[in-house]
Amino acid sequence: MGEPTPPGRRHLPHLIVPGSGIDAGYKGRQARGGGGLREILDKVGHSAKLTADLEHSDDAARAALAELPENLRGDGFVVTVTCWSPGHHLALERLDARGAKLLSVQPETEEQPERALVWMPFPAVADFLRLFEQFATEHTSSGKPKNAALVANIEELRLSMLQELWQENEPFPDPSETRWWEIWLVKLNKGHEPVSELRQVAEEFRWPIADAALAFPYRDVTLIRASAEELGILLTTNAIPGELRNPSSTEEFFTVDRQFQVDLVQDLEDRIAVADPQAPAVCVLDCGVLASHPLLQASFDGTHTVIPGTTSAPVQGATHGTEMAGLALLGDLDQHLVSSHPVRLEHRLESVKILRGQHDDQNDPRLYGKVIADATSRVEIEQIRPRVYSMAVTSGDVKGSDGRPTSWSSAIDALAIGTEIAPSATGITLLGMPDPSASRLFFISAGNVTNVDWHADHLAVSDSRQIRDPAQAWNALAVGAYTDRADPPVAPMFAGYRVMAPEGELSPFSRTSVPWGKGRPIKPDIVMEGGNLLISPSGTFDQHDAVQVATTSGYPGRLVTTANATSAATSQAARLGALVLSRYPTLSPEAVRGLLVHSAEWTPTMRAHFPSPRAQSAKPRRHALLKRYGWGVPTERRVLTSAASNVTLIIQDEFQPFALSGSGISMRAMRLHELPWPSDQLQGLMHEQVRMRVTLSYFIEPNPSNRGWQGRYAYPSHGLRFDVIRPTESRADFQRRLSNEAEGEERGVRPSSTVDDRWEFGTQRRSSGSLHADIWTGDGAALARCGVIAVYPVGGWWKQNNRRDRVDLPVRYALLISLLAYSPTDIYTPIAIKIGVPVAIEI
Repeated sequence: MGEPTPPGRRHLPHLIVPGSGIDAGYKGRQARGGGGLREILDKVGHSAKLTADLEHSDDAARAALAELPENLRGDGFVVTVTCWSPGHHLALERLDARGAKLLSVQPETEEQPERALVWMPFPAVADFLRLFEQFATEHTSSGKPKNAALVANIEELRLSMLQELWQENEPFPDPSETRWWEIWLVKLNKGHEPVSELRQVAEEFRWPIADAALAFPYRDVTLIRASAEELGILLTTNAIPGELRNPSSTEEFFTVDRQFQVDLVQDLEDRIAVADPQAPAVCVLDCGVLASHPLLQASFDGTHTVIPGTTSAPVQGATHGTEMAGLALLGDLDQHLVSSHPVRLEHRLESVKILRGQHDDQNDPRLYGKVIADATSRVEIEQIRPRVYSMAVTSGDVKGSDGRPTSWSSAIDALAIGTEIAPSATGITLLGMPDPSASRLFFISAGNVTNVDWHADHLAVSDSRQIRDPAQAWNALAVGAYTDRADPPVAPMFAGYRVMAPEGELSPFSRTSVPWGKGRPIKPDIVMEGGNLLISPSGTFDQHDAVQVATTSGYPGRLVTTANATSAATSQAARLGALVLSRYPTLSPEAVRGLLVHSAEWTPTMRAHFPSPRAQSAKPRRHALLKRYGWGVPTERRVLTSAASNVTLIIQDEFQPFALSGSGISMRAMRLHELPWPSDQLQGLMHEQVRMRVTLSYFIEPNPSNRGWQGRYAYPSHGLRFDVIRPTESRADFQRRLSNEAEGEERGVRPSSTVDDRWEFGTQRRSSGSLHADIWTGDGAALARCGVIAVYPVGGWWKQNNRRDRVDLPVRYALLISLLAYSPTDIYTPIAIKIGVPVAIEI
């Protein structure tokens, strides 16, 4: 549906619910292992085959080791373990034992089974050979072959090749080509320093290596320049690469100038009342901002740079940062330039120059995670204040990202959850203990469809062009673009021109996560105005000012220009985030992110693509459209205010979901919230449709290595889910159902009890990433009996890796619930009275 138009009073403040929920008992169980086991009829033959494979790999590794200088020789080798068939899985946790280290997992395809790369220390070879022998000769108390979980599904073991560490979707580079690589190094034990080991190898073979590195719990990441043929020797050193990737590069930015009117700008400058110096700010991470611009200078509180040897000012021709700053402060300038009303600003601006220019293509081996960490540090040391970060910068990789974490996106996730940043000999360490009080909110552009891919069927193009790194970061708010700019220019020379996208449709510039597989977050989260394209009568494409967004210009002698695409959309979204911080200063970054998503609505054009709820496969189709449009378009009114018939409740809470249980960690509790439901008013809507919308927003601590997506190798530290008690369900039945659902999710099984067709998406499709939302529609009387909502945990790597240092760490979340009555019913006042919020009486 389009934007609701509830009757009655509008522009009422959202209701922040005081107090907290209560812990309720949780019955969790350990997650089970991978897929079913193959039945081996010839156990002796299978054992002998695997024994020969491992012994041959051991011999080959020792021969290669003898060719290295003695000080570089490693303590083991890398072996590839192949599963026997697609649809089945290796026992990854059993391969990551007895000193062996699981490096990465190549997921199965229709043609290829799952493969795991494992570092095998030489002393561990005898242990694994013994396990193979026991499989052939011994049985468990139940009569099954011993070690079957490990051995049965293994088809082959062999010495690994460097190419198998490649994590990109493009072919492996020419082995003879000397190039920069992003190399993810394995920490073999607590005191192991793989970057130092790599530096020794690099020094021996004269390979250039980056000065900086990023440290994660199980990986160190840096960059090195060599050919694949040369890097192959690393597999027999202690500088073990777990993954190889392309280095990140920045996306080019394109804008089209428009003629400005100096008198209009002067008039607007005179009408602007700037915000208080301590007000919240948008920090623009870009190529520098022209802070002397007359519409920006009074609101600027500092410009910084993290680019060595440069000032914080943009270089000549680098205007993108100034354009983004104008949108982040003022939004679309058109609305102000044609008005005569005062403009009272509620937030301010900051800038950090993270790019040398709009086309920063220097082959500088920087780690962008470190760049962003340095940028946040600069502004936070300068001034303590509420702020959001706006970054319309993505990877220039044409093939984009498939949603897997990278060093860049993982660093953003770590910074978002408030991880302490500590200096190290090789750069910075990102992942210490998360500190929710230091959490940050990042707005990141989804990435653009460039001119080489423009096509009249722009939706098909956008659905096949994947969101770019680092917008897949779970904790960030990724912004795509839509457009309402559907009117071609009226000048005679544009007769016969038409717009590519109709009003309210996805912008032709916007990328999506439609191609992403399971386990990836849903991106973009929201869409904002990003402009349109014109199509001439001959079929050529034109970026015209009339279908773009007006903003401040960074060109000397010009004051106004236009911007478009997901860059413009991101800056406008960041402005909304700063406005939320100004109106609701007690909200956490998780709550601000959740409120923007919660306030978004699909336009009528978008909604027209959604199938009827009763249509066959309706929910999968809706899920695909969610990956295109996100949750829709948030407007300033919906983000900042409720109405009498459309009220938003905001709950901020935290709890400890885990507890020590014997030698491991188990689920401790779920969190129940008794909602201040307007029961009498809802009962009065017995035969009328009402809508409930729920959004759960929380931040996770990332585990970025590509070692699978489940159990101890999961990317998120933990997961949270929400559900609402059903009209006919008792409290005890509700808790029992949620315990079963959480247990089932850990096992990869969904109980049939989760089906509830009144939800737009349902539990199976709303639970990707760390931001979950859904919409329930039914009659008022049924909703009156749905006044309890639960937040419950599911395991991540904190639980599965037995991280006892995280057991006592509370997890924070924001829960947003909206009730919409389509008839003129005041549901705001009774809720406000229940939670003790004064409400003005209209006379």
